[in-house]
Amino acid sequence: MYKKISLIVLLAVLLILLLYIRPFKEPAKPNFKIELILPEADIVGTVQVLDLLKETSELLVFNDVKSRQFLTYEFILSMAKKYGIDLQSNIYLFANDRGDFGFVIPLLKSSKLENVFERVEMDFEVADTLIGKDQVYKIEEEELFFFKRNKYAVIYKGNYFPEIYEQLTNKSRVIRKSWKTLLTNPYFKNEHLVMYAKNDKLNDLGIGHVFLAHDSDSTEFYLKSRIVMNDSIPFLINKNGKAIDYSNSSSRLIDLHLNFQNLNVNTKDLIADKLKNISKKINFPIKDFVTLWAGDLCYEEGGYYKIQEEYVETELDENFETLEIEKTREILVPRYKLMVSTLGPATSFVNKLLAKGILTKEEDKYRFLFSPLFKMKISKNACMFYTSEKTPRITASKTNRLKWDYNGLLLNFDIDSSINNTLYGGVRIPAKDLLKSAPL
Repeated sequence: MYKKISLIVLLAVLLILLLYIRPFKEPAKPNFKIELILPEADIVGTVQVLDLLKETSELLVFNDVKSRQFLTYEFILSMAKKYGIDLQSNIYLFANDRGDFGFVIPLLKSSKLENVFERVEMDFEVADTLIGKDQVYKIEEEELFFFKRNKYAVIYKGNYFPEIYEQLTNKSRVIRKSWKTLLTNPYFKNEHLVMYAKNDKLNDLGIGHVFLAHDSDSTEFYLKSRIVMNDSIPFLINKNGKAIDYSNSSSRLIDLHLNFQNLNVNTKDLIADKLKNISKKINFPIKDFVTLWAGDLCYEEGGYYKIQEEYVETELDENFETLEIEKTREILVPRYKLMVSTLGPATSFVNKLLAKGILTKEEDKYRFLFSPLFKMKISKNACMFYTSEKTPRITASKTNRLKWDYNGLLLNFDIDSSINNTLYGGVRIPAKDLLKSAPL
């Protein structure tokens, strides 16, 4: 009797072990982490699409964007649900200085995207091929690639798809370097669009890396920035400085003020060595310039001046004799101004530029390499080149800014402050200009 009871107890224990401990079951697969497949790139970013749409809705209404009904939070969310896209999570973007870029989009149900393929094939000639286990689609004329897996989809534009595909489909054990820096940054934690940039071109300009975060109102897009220089040269932004009277019609403008007056000789030598790469192509005497410079750099381009030009015209008198008559006519001259503050007269430095051929003199005017002709004025604490009839007026400035027309898009940079080797500021883009270039 006791033997039977013991046998039953033993079998019960074994059954419990079999049902609950399950020693022969295969271990569960770890949860998929999309961050581990993201490719290394010069620029990486995250976008919270739905929150970004909420933030920009006022801008779309104010600028009367015709397609704004398709860019509302509600419409985009409904489309995402229809096609199985997970817009509650981040969308990941990447781009490289060589010109390619792409997006990694998290999915809830990948099978729903089949309808998207059919819709795209109605408007474009789409080729498809099997790479590994993935069906990859390509719009030839756009050099645009697309493929999906269970948890994500990829849109890529560029000439380096095999390289990007290899990274995307070979999951790393750790988050790749650029993405780790972005995803662990403490600076723009609650922003809807955050980007991180680090590449050789920035490095050549003395910039280690850049963080950008989106903000906007009804009239402009604004990217807040945190720029870290790649050294510890101790220069600071001056809140006050000398400037020139700028025009409202300028397309390019520099208004920069640094504390160069207070730097010692050793620090200036370090800065000159750093800037050699930028100046070596034209053999510019950068060390002499840094030694002379007081820290203010002002430049303006864009618009025109009306000036009176004297000329001689030959006419015939009543006896058919030729007469040379001096006349005056009004002409338009492109607007250019350049001013640098100096620690003393710049005559010796200008003579060095003339000797090197960087600056040439034609009658009473001067030309930088292939630039327009300028008038020049040297004073004890400034050197100025300009195309206007009158010498531009020197004024006080309390801002550090740069305005630059890039392919019709007006970018307005500002620098708010600097701490050690870090600059804080941003870039403003007029909404009307950006929307004009977008297919909306």
